[in-house]
Amino acid sequence: MRALFMTGVVSVLATGCSLTVAGGLDECETSADCESDQVCVQQFCLPLPAGCLADPYGSTEADAIRMGALFPLHTSPEPGASLDESDVQGLNAALLALDEVNQRTLNGKKIALFFCDTGSSKDVAEKQARWLVDDKKVAAILTAGSSQTLAAADVTIPAGVLTMSYSASSPELTVKPDTNGGSVGLLWRTSPSDAIQGSVIANLLRTRSDLFGGTIPSKVGILYVEDQYGQGLSNIISEQLNTGPTRVANRTFLYQRGGDVKVVLDSLDMTYDPDVTVLIGFADDATAILKEASTRTNLKRENGHRWFFSDSVKDSTVLADSLAASQARAFYGTAPAQGTGQAFSTFSARFNDKYKKDPAGYAYTSNAYDAMYLLALSASYSLSTTNAVTGVKMAEALTRVSSGSSSTNTQLTNSNFTYLAAELAANRPINVEGASGPLDFDSNGETRAPVELWQVGDSGFVTIASNLEPPQ
Repeated sequence: MRALFMTGVVSVLATGCSLTVAGGLDECETSADCESDQVCVQQFCLPLPAGCLADPYGSTEADAIRMGALFPLHTSPEPGASLDESDVQGLNAALLALDEVNQRTLNGKKIALFFCDTGSSKDVAEKQARWLVDDKKVAAILTAGSSQTLAAADVTIPAGVLTMSYSASSPELTVKPDTNGGSVGLLWRTSPSDAIQGSVIANLLRTRSDLFGGTIPSKVGILYVEDQYGQGLSNIISEQLNTGPTRVANRTFLYQRGGDVKVVLDSLDMTYDPDVTVLIGFADDATAILKEASTRTNLKRENGHRWFFSDSVKDSTVLADSLAASQARAFYGTAPAQGTGQAFSTFSARFNDKYKKDPAGYAYTSNAYDAMYLLALSASYSLSTTNAVTGVKMAEALTRVSSGSSSTNTQLTNSNFTYLAAELAANRPINVEGASGPLDFDSNGETRAPVELWQVGDSGFVTIASNLEPPQ
């Protein structure tokens, strides 16, 4: 298994490869006929898709079970783009699970995980997904982020390939058609829908004066990134604040990912002057926003303005910048809660041992770990029942991991993997609790999870509560 991903390969993926065709191309029938940094496309050897690795993580055996992974390790596809630390640690969590599964094998087979860095681009993700499906013939793809997952699903669903996301939270995934004419959906996620997080945030804003200096905010600004994630979460928060017996005045403001935030902050500052601003954005943008906001009169903390953060801001990158950290310190945010059982304890200890980092310091690490384990369990079921691994049979297996009785709830740990795989192979339903909590999937391939409340401390993120639920 490779060492920690960021130590060597990241710089290669940042530069990528062009798909421009030059003269003197070699002919081929499959990618095995090409050089290690090439793939066979329409019988010619061409460079790998930008951001993709030629060799897989895990097994390199010819009969390995092929899966793909699309992670946004960089904030853009452009050379020199900065790292997205949360997704780097998400990859590490998935690779930890992959290593543990391959130590045990699936009916004598291991998993080969073909990897691509999407550079946080849905267009790049779609092209990479097509390569994974058409060239690598993967049965499933593990994805991150709402917009990139939806783009990949446009490729995978028609091909009968299972898509599992560990951090896509947009409500759009709930309603996306994904059966491809069959009876089982092919789009799943271990992260809960933002319908849950958004309702929790709105409820905190109108009921928890202790989070906002002792006063319920009378004006809330909602500053969101312009993509499916930002649109979905901002809409839910605004709608919730506009309904019910206790309504809170609010206004939404959008910004472009990686763009200049000065104009939108001017508008937020001078035309609205909120008591609290909910920031829905990724770590690199959050850092830029907090620094720029420190120069705006009505957005300064010393003048009474307060921030409230969404899950994607829970990233050490924000704290690495001294000015951004000082602007964020003592303010609060939410994220899907980590698990509280043995599965999380086992994962946390092993992750810390391997990577020397606390996985609770990042959003969605435990979700990535669980997602990889679920893909392995579902592949084992597919092999046991049909002697092949297909997306449809893997999806069928996932309908059986939350259908056992409560008395048979089993922790999804490395030591329980073989038992759980055997139960599924014997056509017995199971009920599992992962590192991210109970994996109780509904008919839409979604799991419901509580929300945690965290605070920006002097040297990291501090969990204040881990069991918040939307109001009934």
